[in-house]
Amino acid sequence: MATIRRIERKHGPVFVAELCVNGIRKSATFDSKARSMMWAEETEELLRAGLPLPGEVPAGDMDFTAAVDKYALAVGKAKKMNTRRLDHEISKRLINYFGGKSLLTITTKDVAEYQDYRLSRVGSSSVIQDLSFLSCLYRMARVEWGLDVVNPAAELRRPSAPKHRLSLLEPRQIDALLDWCCVSKNEKLYCYVLLQLHTAMRPSEGAGLRWNQVLPQGIIDLSETKTDPRRVPLTATAKRLLDRMRQDQKTDSPYVFLPAGKVDLVQPHRYFRRSFATACRAAGIANFTLYGLRHSAASYLIMNGVDIRTVAEIMGHRNISQTMKYTHFLDAHKIAAIGAIDRLGV
Repeated sequence: MATIRRIERKHGPVFVAELCVNGIRKSATFDSKARSMMWAEETEELLRAGLPLPGEVPAGDMDFTAAVDKYALAVGKAKKMNTRRLDHEISKRLINYFGGKSLLTITTKDVAEYQDYRLSRVGSSSVIQDLSFLSCLYRMARVEWGLDVVNPAAELRRPSAPKHRLSLLEPRQIDALLDWCCVSKNEKLYCYVLLQLHTAMRPSEGAGLRWNQVLPQGIIDLSETKTDPRRVPLTATAKRLLDRMRQDQKTDSPYVFLPAGKVDLVQPHRYFRRSFATACRAAGIANFTLYGLRHSAASYLIMNGVDIRTVAEIMGHRNISQTMKYTHFLDAHKIAAIGAIDRLGV
């Protein structure tokens, strides 16, 4: 049975409702007796039925926002900076969509609706990343936190991962692209694109390059990468380019390309994405991305006789099979080369 107490305060009276059901004590304060009595009746009914009160999470469950924050804190220390930034972006998206729910109240239908919502705005790769984050969160909640939860994304049919798009720029296309990069509003686009073509680095490795990674002997030290640390040799052209950029640098920024306000980008190559797309359109190059520069550089290394193992080390591939996919660009190169023995026996 609830009791209602009237308490006089400076700005007027308040009413405190108190009750105890099955040993569980609850109390709340209201500005009217009617509201306090209504709360007491509803709360007593829920407690006698063994149901959680509004806004409360039952034992074995957890508020979704709190779970995301706890998971991010648990796994963040072991991840690299760019990965932590990406996780932070994913966390914000999931909280904006599922905030206010608990882990147990999120259903497969809810996740399917989220998947459709995201697919209407972004590609399948981004959606797969979100769902993987969600699945890892539920796995940790069940295995490490001891919560009786089931992953609502476990049986969901996920979107297919996009096929790897390999692109090879012809020499005339490279010349045209660089010409348009020269006149881009992004003053560093030309230098960035040329460096990518001369190093085969991943787009974000190049865009996020720091001056302390450019060693005097003509080596780029990539100690923090997507895979294992590696060193990338510079061509004479790339070394001259970076030396000139260092001499012309007008600020004390530690970054070769990124301005001070952009160093917190989750994926540094986003800084060049729009200006690069504009240059490609102007050069008449369709369906080409920044990763195409890496693909083109790798293909030309192979075409010029560099062995697959060395190319794999330059690109940072753990498995040589990743590098072998570039060899299909060699078909025309091989056909031209075989002409050298065309007259044998004729």
